[in-house]
Amino acid sequence: MARISKIYRILISALLALLGFSCGRRDQVNEYGTPSATYKAKGVVVSEADNSPIENIRAVLNYEDWPMDIDIQDTHPWVGHTDSKGFFSLELHGFPRQKLYVELIDVDGEANGSFAGMKVEADFTNATFTGGSGHWYEGEAEIDLKTIKMKPEDKPE
Repeated sequence: MARISKIYRILISALLALLGFSCGRRDQVNEYGTPSATYKAKGVVVSEADNSPIENIRAVLNYEDWPMDIDIQDTHPWVGHTDSKGFFSLELHGFPRQKLYVELIDVDGEANGSFAGMKVEADFTNATFTGGSGHWYEGEAEIDLKTIKMKPEDKPE
């Protein structure tokens, strides 16, 4: 019985490997036979009230169906924070899309004022891709979202 179980496990493993199934993660590099592209987004975040740059705003480049409050590690290239000039730069490698979103979240509380979170569309519909393989890898595209204005959050009285 143990021998039959072992043979069964080997056959199932071989079949899954042959078909390309794996336990996927959002930050995992795509495997052979999966179309992919690299997307880069950059911009500057300023206060809508006085156009001053906002530091330490968490920026996440992601798909529309990922919620803003998800717990994402800051060690990924698609997650970052604005610097002292409000600048951010993000990169996401994944399945080709026409639209991605940059979610901006104030994570430092009152340290530099309190700002309402927002989602900005990064439209790659007419983007120019460079460095593609001509096969499964479409290449790399970059979009500059320019200046993004965040609204100060209303303080309860």
